[in-house]
Amino acid sequence: MKSLKITLRFLVLILLVFTSCKDDFSVDLSNKPFVRMTKTSVSITAGEKYTIKASVDTLGSASKTFNWTILNPEIASIEPSGNQSAIITGLSEGSTVIKVESADGELKYFSDLTVGEERIIKILAIGNSFSEDAIENYLYDLANSAGYKVMIGNMYIGGQSLEGHWKNASENNSAYQLRLIGPDGVKNSFNDRNLMEVIAGENWDYISFQEVSQLSGIIDGYQEFLPQLMAYAANLTTNPEVKFIIHQTWAYAKDSNHFGFPTYDSNQMTMYNAIVDAVWKAKEMAGVDLVVPSGTAIQNGRTTYMGDKFTRDGYHLNLSMGRFTAASAWFESIFGNVLNNTFVPNMFSEYDALLAKTAASEAVKTPKSVTQLTDFKYPEPNEFVLTAPLFIDFGGVESPAPFNNFKHPNDQKVGGLTDMAGNNSNFAIEVSQSFTGTLSRGLQNVLGLPRSVSEDMFFSDGKFVPQSGLTLSNLNRNQKYTLVFYGSINDNRTETEFHAVGRNEGIGYLDNDNNLGKLVVIENIQPAEDATISIRIKPGPNNEHWNLFFGVNAMMVLPEGMSVPVQPSSFELLRPVYIDLGLRLSAAPFYNIERPNNDPHFDLPDDSGTNTGIALSFTAAFNGENQSGAFTNTLGLPGEVTVDAIWSDNANPKSAVTLYRLNPNKKYQFVFFGSRNGVTDNRETRYEVIGSNTGEALLNASNNNSKTAVVSGIQPTADGIVDIKVSAGPNNNNGSRFYYLNSLFIAPDGYNFAQ
Repeated sequence: MKSLKITLRFLVLILLVFTSCKDDFSVDLSNKPFVRMTKTSVSITAGEKYTIKASVDTLGSASKTFNWTILNPEIASIEPSGNQSAIITGLSEGSTVIKVESADGELKYFSDLTVGEERIIKILAIGNSFSEDAIENYLYDLANSAGYKVMIGNMYIGGQSLEGHWKNASENNSAYQLRLIGPDGVKNSFNDRNLMEVIAGENWDYISFQEVSQLSGIIDGYQEFLPQLMAYAANLTTNPEVKFIIHQTWAYAKDSNHFGFPTYDSNQMTMYNAIVDAVWKAKEMAGVDLVVPSGTAIQNGRTTYMGDKFTRDGYHLNLSMGRFTAASAWFESIFGNVLNNTFVPNMFSEYDALLAKTAASEAVKTPKSVTQLTDFKYPEPNEFVLTAPLFIDFGGVESPAPFNNFKHPNDQKVGGLTDMAGNNSNFAIEVSQSFTGTLSRGLQNVLGLPRSVSEDMFFSDGKFVPQSGLTLSNLNRNQKYTLVFYGSINDNRTETEFHAVGRNEGIGYLDNDNNLGKLVVIENIQPAEDATISIRIKPGPNNEHWNLFFGVNAMMVLPEGMSVPVQPSSFELLRPVYIDLGLRLSAAPFYNIERPNNDPHFDLPDDSGTNTGIALSFTAAFNGENQSGAFTNTLGLPGEVTVDAIWSDNANPKSAVTLYRLNPNKKYQFVFFGSRNGVTDNRETRYEVIGSNTGEALLNASNNNSKTAVVSGIQPTADGIVDIKVSAGPNNNNGSRFYYLNSLFIAPDGYNFAQ
């Protein structure tokens, strides 16, 4: 029976379409009146209303009276709305046909109508990055959890004002990226969209407008452009019951460096009050249906233990509590009672989720003033006692357990961090100040960390992002922690400062340059009263990178007093390691390093061919290499060793080589040779050797064929590292300050090379 009904319906539709085609196209329309519907097909849901319009010519049909009909009135009803439009109401699931016909029967047209069973609430924001923060992340989840089917669109242009939106509307500019979350929760982006096609293209239930943040507390833009935008949208919308929204944005953080903050005397409450005043005046002036008070919700949240931590850069919301609070304000405004909503983001505690929902709920109840949330003055206590290391890897390349992976700075908070023993600490980490992005260079390390840890990182270009930040949260307020950071990049002069702040604070510096195994350790930091430790990351005082590059690959969180879980080398060097630097290759036992580039060198052999585990990298640049040294010498060295060198001058006033995986319990001696033939000036070179203790030696490389520089008695750092810094000596009188390194010998302290 069902199949028979479908067949009969199909035949009727075919007949109607055929009739329509005959009526419309079987005669010359060039001098005849005609009618069309603006949509050849319409899809709505049961209970949804839709305005369908007739398009008529101006020759004769505009004066006619039109009648509207639904072929199957059980599926939908239709009521005229003026002479040339009608309102369709979906009644039940099915397909039918819409007919418009002139009263005299001379003109007619047909469109298909499909009615779905499940109602979809469609929300469109005409905004910028502040609407991105508010609706693109958690609003769908909140609605879905409450049983609502939603479609969420954001017509996005970063930093766009109401004036800019009106310009785009009046000029029909295809300047937008439509970010669309469908009823299935899948997000897609569509470039080069215009307001006309998007507003008319879906039957939106809600359309919101917002001013750009720096102008959000100034009434002028609302007065001039909001009524025009609303009239424009009202003319295009197909939903006769559409509601227009003003999205009330938030005041900046107290320490914001946004260029618009001085407009409000760089005072957060001055800005907040100005926004509230402007938005509510605009609502009354323009007849807006609804205000979504995201700004008041954020300000309410700032009265809690969270304080002023709702933004990630001083103005954009952070990716967790900030965005969730704003989304909760939207939910409460449209659907009601967010406090009963069971959705909790997986990185949130129930307590923090309730805080955000309460801030939003109170904002909707009292949108024009701040509500003190006294029940949330302190975070919910976390009694977990960390007894094992906790590892975090930053970057897109995932690392295996026990690492917790934080893939991208734009990701939401990573919660439920597990320690090395697999215990859920309930700690969380999030980006509190933006990074430029992620970087992957495929580097290795000697720390025993997976390569996936050392090959990628979060980074920032300090000229554009002067400081980035991470926040550890939900810590045990009664426990102190040691924080360990690792960074590595195949570049130069990228010293990074790490500043950890809780109830106390500590600072450490790390040379990320080609770093195979250096760490920075900040000990005994106690969380703040809100159970957080803030980590501020920026260029160190010795960062001379052209773009002030800085970054972090990984971090460890250790309980107070625990040593860093990196095993030092126990290898006892008995024979020397001979290293020849320069393009000429030397025979064994020499290990050849042709160029002073970013390639690391692992497991250097001694003169017997035994692998020592010692690794080497260039951690401050040399200029290059030459073959201008002494080929003959009185030291018994092969000419291939002494004739070529790596060198630098004033362009790189201090170059450096770093040795890793030395035995921290042994002492070493270092022998240097430098030579440059055919010169008459003094090209003295200083060799500084820095471990747990330091030493230096000077050597004039000018026409040198008989002397070496020796530094003895050097003990590596506790993690087995020795830095060798090479520079021009105090007696170097060359105008360019040339200095040289032809070869380097590493030997046990006191080793007799004559034996």
